[in-house]
Amino acid sequence: MLKKKWLIMPLIVVSLFFSQSSFAANTFSDVQGKKYEWAAESIDLMVKKGVISGYKDGSFKPGNTITKAEFVHMFHKIFPEINYSDGKSSEFVDARKHWANKDFAAIFNGDYVWSFFEGLDGQYPDYKFSIKPDKPLTRWDIMMISSIRTNFTDQTLHPEIEDVVSAASNYKDIKVRPASYYDNFSVNYPVIYIDQDEGEYYYDGDSQDFKAEAFYTLTNMDIITANNGYLRPKDFVTRAEAATILHRLYEATQN
Repeated sequence: MLKKKWLIMPLIVVSLFFSQSSFAANTFSDVQGKKYEWAAESIDLMVKKGVISGYKDGSFKPGNTITKAEFVHMFHKIFPEINYSDGKSSEFVDARKHWANKDFAAIFNGDYVWSFFEGLDGQYPDYKFSIKPDKPLTRWDIMMISSIRTNFTDQTLHPEIEDVVSAASNYKDIKVRPASYYDNFSVNYPVIYIDQDEGEYYYDGDSQDFKAEAFYTLTNMDIITANNGYLRPKDFVTRAEAATILHRLYEATQN
């Protein structure tokens, strides 16, 4: 009996956030008007595709933030063809009993387990990866997840490191740091370390080149955009923003 209850709970949680809604974006009481007109088309498309839904009271709550699990579930909904699970549970230890376990497994298993989210949970020799699925999603998280789609469709750009450095200079909150600066994981930025003796650029750490490519690709494709020169990588993502970014990504990668 306990096992059956455990199985029912994820279905309830998923239906609250992502079931097909009977509301169109132009009927949501809190999407009408100028404040969210920039997101109305995207919300409408995502609702029609069953990626996200409104609430029973007729609202959408566009300004509410979302969690990593909620976005990964949405991402898997709009791009169901991406599936690296191989029939296995998520390789993130804290997602294995989560309601979004299958979504995390499909998107991140195998070579797609990227530790840029939270780093390693534990020490050698176990290498237990954690994702903290119920933690609020940041704009940097969303960029990293979205880059999986561009990689899947062979649309990820592979710029020279000098091009990444130049692109980073366009944003006031994306940093290029000298080699003497110690940053173990650089979760929020594609940190680029500079060889000061030779005057050459190089990435530090196995994931740095991936992060740099994700940053460069998603900004060049206008999937993630800046406001007054700020990319705001640490900001939490709202439901309206998530719908808009998924809409842009969906259209940009259809061909």
